Amino acid sequence: MKLYYRLMIAGILACSFLCGGCLDNVTDVFTKPLDKTPSRQQGQTARVPEHLESDPVQPGEKRQMGIQYDPEVFEQGAYRPDQLRNMISSKGFDGLAQQTFAEAGGDFDVDIDFSGTLMAYASTRYKKTSDICLQSVKGSAVTLHTSDPADDMMPKFSPNGRELAWCSNRYGNWDILISPTNRTARTRPQQLTRSTEDDLHPSWSPDAYWAADPEQAVGLIAFARYSAMDAAWRIWVMDIKTRTPSAITEGIYPEFNPIIETMDDQTVYTILYQKHRQRDIPWFSVWMIKITMNADGAVELANSPTEIIANDKWAAINPSWSPDGRYIAFAAVRKSPMAQWESRIYRADDIWIVKVDGTDLTQITAHSAPDWSPVWARDPDPKNKVGRLYFNSLRNGYENIWSVSPIVAGMTE
Repeated sequence: MKLYYRLMIAGILACSFLCGGCLDNVTDVFTKPLDKTPSRQQGQTARVPEHLESDPVQPGEKRQMGIQYDPEVFEQGAYRPDQLRNMISSKGFDGLAQQTFAEAGGDFDVDIDFSGTLMAYASTRYKKTSDICLQSVKGSAVTLHTSDPADDMMPKFSPNGRELAWCSNRYGNWDILISPTNRTARTRPQQLTRSTEDDLHPSWSPDAYWAADPEQAVGLIAFARYSAMDAAWRIWVMDIKTRTPSAITEGIYPEFNPIIETMDDQTVYTILYQKHRQRDIPWFSVWMIKITMNADGAVELANSPTEIIANDKWAAINPSWSPDGRYIAFAAVRKSPMAQWESRIYRADDIWIVKVDGTDLTQITAHSAPDWSPVWARDPDPKNKVGRLYFNSLRNGYENIWSVSPIVAGMTE
């Protein structure tokens, strides 16, 4: 029986530093289910496969795992609950804006088109399963892109903005589907993947172009696929024209770099993703890998993965490229004072930025409520060359999408 635990798949496991059921040697502390009754403070987001669900870990279990139950320390030390809000005062952004205003269910999994004017996201504001919605970044009118009894999540605009790739469980398990951005009720989405395993989080290569005629389609789509055989998530890449899938590396949440490189007249793609360590406390960290393709649409060469940001005491999740490919935004888990005081490891706390070489770590948001799943987009205002960061937040008590203009000194050069 599948649980219906509250989880926005923009943070599958983003709500946890753990990998759910992704480790072979995980104990019952990591995998035992919660109450199977649906529960959510403001409604319920979409159902997810059992192996994606993350359970809040109890204080006693955290101590067994080597995580100190922080309230016991903070009450005796420098941090006190009534002082936390005063401690959170960094200003890493300008122009805070609330983009969606759901007060039942929630809005999540946001993506912005290349022009920076249109956003797509998943929402449970209308029913308990999620739909894909379209909305102007400067308006509040919502267009339902999908309205199916099943769950539709994780929309991603194609580079030209004409298509959306997204995932759905309408065919029995999670698959990647594609539909025109301006689809009508009679437009049937095209199913890209048909594996018996779950496929999630599509990402278009910056040169991708979808077409009804396969001979005219070009580019790649990356996604994460769960392997029930070894209980692990892996990054896969599929050539749009040949529909050839290639497994790349273990990880989840792939994101293509918007900037393409060339080497010896060959196109080199860079993919960003998150992966957990397989020893001690399995915190997630942010990685990237470069690949090239052969003429048959299969991966020809993948270089050794590079870890960009990691820490022994907190997790880095939900990575997203800056529009110029020089910086990476991510959400941190159990890094902020409030998250540490609450010993909160089942939900991210703040948005951070780091340079692609691992330097210039900069905090962007610093609210006591959780912020997660950043997406870095171009700003329609040509004066703002840094762009805007869109993210999920519970800062008003409801799960909605917010945005800020990050202050990053290195990007103004």
